[in-house]
Amino acid sequence: MKKIGIFDSGVETPEEIIMAAGFVPFRLFGDPTIQPEKANEHIPPTHCIWTRNLLEQAIAGLDEDIVGIISSHGCDRTNREFDIWLECLNYKFMFFLNSPRKRDDVALKFFIDDLKELINQLQDTFNVEITDEKLKESIKKMNKIRETLREISEYRTKYILKGSEFHALVKKVQQLPKDEALHMLETRLKELKESHDSFANGMKPILLTGSDIDDTELIVLLENLGFHVISDDLGVGTKYFWNSVDENENPIEAIAKYHLSKPIHSTKFPSYERYNVLENLAKKYEVAGVINIAQKFCEPVLYDHPYLKKKFKELGIPYLFVEMTYNRESYSQLNTRFSAFAEMI
Repeated sequence: MKKIGIFDSGVETPEEIIMAAGFVPFRLFGDPTIQPEKANEHIPPTHCIWTRNLLEQAIAGLDEDIVGIISSHGCDRTNREFDIWLECLNYKFMFFLNSPRKRDDVALKFFIDDLKELINQLQDTFNVEITDEKLKESIKKMNKIRETLREISEYRTKYILKGSEFHALVKKVQQLPKDEALHMLETRLKELKESHDSFANGMKPILLTGSDIDDTELIVLLENLGFHVISDDLGVGTKYFWNSVDENENPIEAIAKYHLSKPIHSTKFPSYERYNVLENLAKKYEVAGVINIAQKFCEPVLYDHPYLKKKFKELGIPYLFVEMTYNRESYSQLNTRFSAFAEMI
């Protein structure tokens, strides 16, 4: 089945529209085992390392079933990188989705208009018809996936499901055909309901936040050092299934409202709302600490760090900020800092 690749750090690309057009939404992830050599010919080495990694993969050649790319408004650097994708790649369909920075009524109208433009261009390019009925059917399917993920996520709080396994599960959902993804989730949920095995053993519950953390091996590293990611606000995590789309409203308006109601990204306004979400999660799950990980040169997360550090200090919740390079060889260099934080909490 043909796919539409999604280049999106805030998971704000409406998968329902892609599904209604007859394609599989396929979110693009980085590959920490490669270096951005070709990408560095187009982008300075001080540019976001994660997006350079994606460009490197795109230049080398993505999944052969991908027939188009949708990129959504992220930070200024990722926005401008889409222009480079237009110059370097040759896909039948390439669209930049203007996901608004604000969340007021004007922003909502703006976003609805851009979603309509996305629909028009998909229809014209691929000679398909995206009807309200198809959109509503896709919304119901995605809502079921979100509901199931929310239920599965709670098994992290029971120390039955490891954070690394959950992270890998969300990654699969973001790339599989949705019927296959839903079957996988329902099967796993059934297994979890029947399981009573706990792996607690003194593992310390943490809230994980930061940049696009899409390498499950990093979560495994944290677990090996005694941490358990009991909650998060990540794109490969709770931000993907935080709430559901209203099934009784006009489908395009409902999709737009859904994306503007999710936990805010560092690049959106007002950015302090991100802390409000993190504070609520930290209190709800009684975390022992917060780990904020920024990919190298991820300026929005770097800007957020001083404010988050101040606010969590006021709450008395231990907080660790780490800036890392997007490759697995660098992970071992972080062991000392993570280990020291584990001892502190």
